[in-house]
Amino acid sequence: MKQHIVSTGALGWKEVNANADFRMEIELAEAGIVEIDLLAKSESDWRVADYESAVLRVWIEREYNQDCVLFYGNRPLTYTRLLGYMQPGTYMLRFAFNPDISSPQVKRAYIESIDVKLVTENNSELFEIYKHTPVIYGRNVYHPYEGRYTDTPLLMFYFTEPLERGKAIEYQMMFSHEDEGTPTPLLMSKWGRTTDIEWVYRVELDEQGEVQKATFQGPEHVTGDFKGSTAMGGHPVLQNATTNGMVDDTITSKYRFLLPPVYEWNQQVEPRERVMDAFPFTYQVTAWEMLRQYPAELPVLNNSFHLADLRSYLYVQSAKVTEDPQKETSVDIQVKLKGVGGWFSGSFGDLRLDNFRCAYDGPYFQFSTTVKLPDGTCYNDIEEICAVWLPGGEESVTVPEFKGFFLDEDYAPQQPIRSSDVATVTKEQPRQTLWRGDGQ
Repeated sequence: MKQHIVSTGALGWKEVNANADFRMEIELAEAGIVEIDLLAKSESDWRVADYESAVLRVWIEREYNQDCVLFYGNRPLTYTRLLGYMQPGTYMLRFAFNPDISSPQVKRAYIESIDVKLVTENNSELFEIYKHTPVIYGRNVYHPYEGRYTDTPLLMFYFTEPLERGKAIEYQMMFSHEDEGTPTPLLMSKWGRTTDIEWVYRVELDEQGEVQKATFQGPEHVTGDFKGSTAMGGHPVLQNATTNGMVDDTITSKYRFLLPPVYEWNQQVEPRERVMDAFPFTYQVTAWEMLRQYPAELPVLNNSFHLADLRSYLYVQSAKVTEDPQKETSVDIQVKLKGVGGWFSGSFGDLRLDNFRCAYDGPYFQFSTTVKLPDGTCYNDIEEICAVWLPGGEESVTVPEFKGFFLDEDYAPQQPIRSSDVATVTKEQPRQTLWRGDGQ
């Protein structure tokens, strides 16, 4: 339960610029973690170079708290942020336009409302989750403030795992893209998205809630023991340190974020991409980043792995169940269109480029992929969708469910098609139907 503290109400889109900030006073009767819902927009456009975003810097009294990248441009969006653990008292919050970080052609932002809430140890089960949420300093590999225009943090989520004594909480961050790592065209096949989702911090707690171990996913995907500092009332501090979403506990940049974990992910029943489904703006922002950074293939070539406009893909969420989950086993998703010969393959026929395999072979049995289709394809054009066994893993794979959808003209997910029919693909019978165009 979150305790409501104060709200500005509708401000009529109060302008914030280099010469005019916005201030509000809050009063806390008890200690806790403060959360704000900031409804804002700006004159920016994530699709256009040098116009990508406005950045608001948040101050508490005269102390720097964090920055908020308004990546959604001139469309209103509620940006939810944690201000950290605060003691009882009266505080002045200041929201200032930050010209040093904002894109060079962006000069103003607008605030419609700010709602302030409090999460305390006594009145909310979220307190323990929020308490260990990491502060993430922004990336500065090629530019002091890369998060203003590329691979920006969109949201954080978490999952919990019971231990013999106590439990673990793992925090995962979703970035708008990854500039390096898996080649961008292969991201759509292997992960079913162009966002980058990485676990960044994991804490193990005993039965009394005391920290027994804390780790982070460091460069080269090496797990490191957290030995860093804390900030904002006790939150562990990390930095986005690489161009593929890895973090470090050595801090070198000068801007930071504290995003609340907004979704509890159940890895036993859903892929991580369900978090994107719950927050559709994530599909839009990553698509806009692709429009700016990558020339889309025009016209779309059948079974070419090159990146097309993200509306040219069928997005698929499914699962692969095997006897040995530790063994890397893959399936392909293929689509047959009405009146078109052959099949469209999500993995482009199990394509491999250098060390990268298009087909998903990651650690989770729930997975997502996409199938690239001719421009303008819709549900009515689909005759059949199949799961296809791929060599290199186990000889029998059960596919228990299927969800598929396209993006609409505005890059938001359309209503999906689904099937809960169980299919089993084997070396001897490698192809099984997941969905037919007649709805079966």
